[in-house]
Amino acid sequence: MTHLIDQRDLEYDRLAESEGAAAFLQETDRVAESVNHTLIAESNKLNRFTGHLTELRVEGAPAALADRVGTDVTDGDYIARAKEYLSSVAGAIGFAAGEPAEFVADPKVTVTSSGMRVVSLQQTLNGIEVWGMAPKVWLREDGTVDRVVGDTASVSADVPTLPRVPAETALAVAAAKAARPATVESPFGADELPALDVPPAFTRLTYQARNDQPVTFEQGPFDEAIPGRLVYFNLGPVVRLAWAFKFSRAHLAVQYQALVEADDRAEGAAAPQILYFQNLTGHISGRVFRRNPAESGFDEVPFPLPLSEYPTLPPPDLSTGFPSAWASQENGHVATVGNNVRAVDGSTEQVFEVRPPAGGDAVFAPQPDTPEQFVTNIFFFCNYMHDFFVTLGFTEEHGNFQTANVSGLGRGADPVMAFAHPGPVEGTANMTTRADGVAAVMNMGLVPRTGRHTANDADVVFHEFTHGVTNRLVGGLHDANGLRENQSRSMGEGWSDFFALTTRNCSQDEERTVIGNWVVDNARGIRQRPYDAQYPGGFGDIGTGRGQRADDLDYTEMHNVGEIWSAALIEMTRRMATALGSKEEGYRITWQAVVDGLKLTPKNPTFLTARDAILRALRDFEGNRLTEDEYRAARAAAWGAFARFGMGFDAFCPNASFTGCRAGTQLPPEGHED
Repeated sequence: MTHLIDQRDLEYDRLAESEGAAAFLQETDRVAESVNHTLIAESNKLNRFTGHLTELRVEGAPAALADRVGTDVTDGDYIARAKEYLSSVAGAIGFAAGEPAEFVADPKVTVTSSGMRVVSLQQTLNGIEVWGMAPKVWLREDGTVDRVVGDTASVSADVPTLPRVPAETALAVAAAKAARPATVESPFGADELPALDVPPAFTRLTYQARNDQPVTFEQGPFDEAIPGRLVYFNLGPVVRLAWAFKFSRAHLAVQYQALVEADDRAEGAAAPQILYFQNLTGHISGRVFRRNPAESGFDEVPFPLPLSEYPTLPPPDLSTGFPSAWASQENGHVATVGNNVRAVDGSTEQVFEVRPPAGGDAVFAPQPDTPEQFVTNIFFFCNYMHDFFVTLGFTEEHGNFQTANVSGLGRGADPVMAFAHPGPVEGTANMTTRADGVAAVMNMGLVPRTGRHTANDADVVFHEFTHGVTNRLVGGLHDANGLRENQSRSMGEGWSDFFALTTRNCSQDEERTVIGNWVVDNARGIRQRPYDAQYPGGFGDIGTGRGQRADDLDYTEMHNVGEIWSAALIEMTRRMATALGSKEEGYRITWQAVVDGLKLTPKNPTFLTARDAILRALRDFEGNRLTEDEYRAARAAAWGAFARFGMGFDAFCPNASFTGCRAGTQLPPEGHED
């Protein structure tokens, strides 16, 4: 993406400084003896950059909450159990004796469809976040720990706690970078952002009583006030204290994350150095077109759609009255604003309103290719995806997008703000997701070279909406920002393509393997190759560019790398349908395993980490949604699909970058449990 700076040495091997993986695994055995149950660590789950384990499997841990199940077990109880357990096995993960291993928890515990509790933690030291180190602890209902997954890192207790670089000084450097002219690339073309005029100083809006608290500055020329905080940033050989800032531009279509040195300035430098700078946003991104104008008529459909319109299998505990009303009614008007979505014209920021006749029906009946029609269509698509994901477990308590949470769980006040711009917008299509309780923003506009509007294409809107789901479920509710590393961001694109295509293919005989073809008026769509059974890329191709491969494909850019992840999930869906003898059941089981897997996946995952989360989610379906024989067939289908794309049991990568990905095609050995 634009303006990317990353001063980390991602090829740094911390294990090379120690006695290596063998000694590490011996320490795991020692810790297992001390806690009196089995700990399983595998050498291919070692992050060589941090020198820590990314997955610790647990067998035989005590059911710490068994005597209270069904009575008064709270999220706080699961959080306390997770933190206590992580402290007891810190040595097995990679912390040396005496090294601080401090964590704060997301106050909301996520629950998968099979009842697994997932506690999301953030590593801290001196109350300051250790950037990017955010493991998850999986617990069964009775408090038995199943697994610890995600990244942690050793940070010396003597790292500085007080910044030597003032926040204002660091902000000036980062803001100057964020204000530069930029090109926003997307499959729809490129948009140019002009330079912004940055003031000589930004006024503080909030102050820090302590160094571990955030600070906020006025927005200046940017879209929103600028949040800042201190973090510890692991560069590989050293850990630095840094100021972290976030900047928003172009209707939130562009958001930058900047980390600027806070412990000291580079020797001889007049200004502090930027350590990390990244565009956080993943671009590409009634009477309605239900798919797009070429594939569906301009039909009148009920708002909301009845539950029978959804291809998923709703859980038995789905709230009474679901799906709830989409559109609001006030003073005799019905408008494209409701509990889930507020859809407006991007130029006027006005909703589309209709006044039904006395005693008659309210019908949004705009003329095609008008601003009102674009607003109506984006409203329809976003509400559909809201309800689709609710049936898969992306509910109020898990951070979905709603103004009011009738269950009292989650924070609410965060519907999708959907802007249908009458002309082109930066990036053409995008969605920005913020923390639970802060509204998400979606922008759709015209593709200049075709004159077609992305609000009329389900491929595009479904893709962008799914970004919101994956950012919340993987990122955690407190920041929705857990897909920062290259593999992680690529999977964000892959998950989005997967749902955009499979929601269509489940109900039609002919499988569609291209995405976005209507809006760009190109039968090949917006990806390098169709997602058919012959898709050529694989995990071992990550990091290779054109000229390095016989098929001349490029896997150095995140959308392209995301194709590999999407192709694997689509292949998994095909194989699952065959294994279960039912296309409908194959799709439903795959969707649920993927969504449950998102809940289990820690921040900044590799492809292999996310693979393992899906397989573990699938395992919980045995005896629940699947018989023993069905589960064995489903597991074989899933492993077969991942192995087909180089993510077999023997695949390896050192971290979530594009460096060092090694393909593997082996299936797991007999007796291996996912």
